[in-house]
Amino acid sequence: MKKTQVLIIDEHPHVRRALAARLATTPHIQVMATAASVEEGLAAAARKHPDVVLLGLKTQEKLRDTSDIRGLSHQLGNYGAGLIVLTTYAVDEERKNMMDAGAKRYLLKNIDSRSLIAEINAVFPAAPAVL
Repeated sequence: MKKTQVLIIDEHPHVRRALAARLATTPHIQVMATAASVEEGLAAAARKHPDVVLLGLKTQEKLRDTSDIRGLSHQLGNYGAGLIVLTTYAVDEERKNMMDAGAKRYLLKNIDSRSLIAEINAVFPAAPAVL
């Protein structure tokens, strides 16, 4: 069975480790790389072609600009990856802007593991819907 390949981009090492550890308990998901910056993440995406990218929105403040998210989403789409934005707190206008810019999901970072896995499965439907 092909595993869903996930790339995690977040500036905080403990967030990257925690997300990777949570996803490691799911047999059909593999964290193929983590990155501390968008640039590092794009380089990893170009090399490894992830299915889903989890992006900590606060990774770089400039990413709050929807044109930057649109560009990032487009670049990741070239590699076949769906973008899930993770944020510390939800703002309705920001959610709309991120979704309009190409993000597939806009979620709180404190999402429980079961729900996060379900969201990854929804973004990359080739993954089995087993929780």
